[in-house]
Amino acid sequence: MELLKRFIEKELHKDPSLFMNDFILFEKLLLEWNDKINLISRKSVSAEDHIINSVFFLTKYSFKNVKTVADIGSGGGFPGIPLKILFPEIKITLIDSIRKKVNVQQDIIGKMGLKKTEAVCGRAEELSVDSKYKAKYDIVISKAVSSLDNLYLWGKNFLNSGGRMICIKGGSIDEEVSSLLKLNKNLSVEIISFEELLPYSVEDKKIVVIKNKY
Repeated sequence: MELLKRFIEKELHKDPSLFMNDFILFEKLLLEWNDKINLISRKSVSAEDHIINSVFFLTKYSFKNVKTVADIGSGGGFPGIPLKILFPEIKITLIDSIRKKVNVQQDIIGKMGLKKTEAVCGRAEELSVDSKYKAKYDIVISKAVSSLDNLYLWGKNFLNSGGRMICIKGGSIDEEVSSLLKLNKNLSVEIISFEELLPYSVEDKKIVVIKNKY
C-alpha cells in the first residue's frame, strides 16, 4: 500500500503512520470477505485503488467542519470506511439495501473497533424520512451508485439545514446535471475535477457537490 501511503503524506499532508495500520486491516478483512461475496473484482489482490478513489477528493474539498456523514450504497464500505479511518471523530452511517453487504460492513466495523460507525440495511429514500436519520447529516456521500437525480431524491432528506451531497463520478455528467436541475432549480451544483491525480490511478474523476441555494 505504498501508493496510498504516499498519497496521504504528499497530497493530504497527513502522517501516514497514524492511519496505515487501519487501512491494512481494512484491506485484509475486505479481501477475506471478497472471496465469499462479490464486493470488488474477484481478481483483486489489493484494495488500494478503491481506497484512494474513495478519498482523492479531499485534496480539494475540506472535511474540517464535518461531523456527520451518510454513505449511500456503501457496498464494501466505500467511501465511508476510508473516510472514517482518516477522520475518526466523524459519525458515519453506512447504508446499503443488500443485507449480505451490510453484514460484511458490520463485521468489518466490529473487527476494526470503529466507534460512531453504523451499518444499516434499507433503501436510502425510506431511511431518510425515518426520524432517526432525517435531517441529521452534514454530508451525504456516494461513490458510483446511480444518476445524480436519483441520488438527490434518495439522499436529500438526510441533510441538515446546511448539509450537502457529494457524488463521486467519472465520465461525462452533463446530462445528469441537466436532469438534476430540472428537479429543483434552487440547487447549487458545483463540479470539481481531478485530472492531476493520475499518478495515483485516479483517472477522469470528479465530485459533484449539491446543496440548496437558500
